[in-house]
This record gives sequence, C-alpha cells and structure tokens, in this order.
Amino acid sequence: MARILLVEDDELVRDMLVQVLQRASHTVISAADGEEASEILKKEHPDIMITDIIMPKKSGITLISEVINRHPAMEIIAISGGGRLDPMGYLDLSESLGAAVSFEKPIDNAALLMAIDLLVHGKHETSA
Repeated sequence: MARILLVEDDELVRDMLVQVLQRASHTVISAADGEEASEILKKEHPDIMITDIIMPKKSGITLISEVINRHPAMEIIAISGGGRLDPMGYLDLSESLGAAVSFEKPIDNAALLMAIDLLVHGKHETSA
C-alpha cells in the first residue's frame, strides 16, 4: 500500500486518522505541524501527504507550496475544518496550489481511503 505523511495539529484527529490509515494497510508517518513535516521530508519520501491547512508554526498552504517545488511526484490531499473562513475557501486554494484532492472535516473515512487508492493506482499506471 502507500507510505503516507499525515500532518495534523489536532492530536485526536491525527490519532484517529493514523488508525484508519493503518487498518487499511498503509504505512503512516505523522507530524503535528508543517515545520515538523518539513523536517520529516528531508529524510522520508512518502507517496502521499495528507495535510491540514490551518496549523501553528507553518500552515498547510505553505507546506503544499514547498512540497510541490521539492517533491513534485508526491500526491497531496488537503483537509480543513476552516478557521475564520469557510473551509471550502482554504480547500479551493490548496487545490489551486497543487493538492490533488481536498476534504472538509469531519472527514468521510471511506472517501479518504478511496481517494488514496485512486492516487496510488493512478501513479502506478502512469509509471508502468
């Protein structure tokens, strides 16, 4: 299955998503914010990054921009519960920057797993 970097500042959401992803046989590396994710990406090369948008230290928007420039082959999934704006505004922005898919919180786990499956299989088909 996929190697996934999960970036989420809410510990409860992060733990729940790690469990969902691991039950689906994915390897998960988790980070509590964008800065921690940037450090992980210096050593690890996941297939997919799932990132929250509103986070302390480094936002998901900044992180997506960095990943698109440094790891162009990595697929990105953006998630957001919003903030001062409607979450769709943040998610639309994340997609315009290069996120393949975006989800509003609370996340539909089945839809998330299906999106990961499609991204992983689509990647293998194009590289075969």
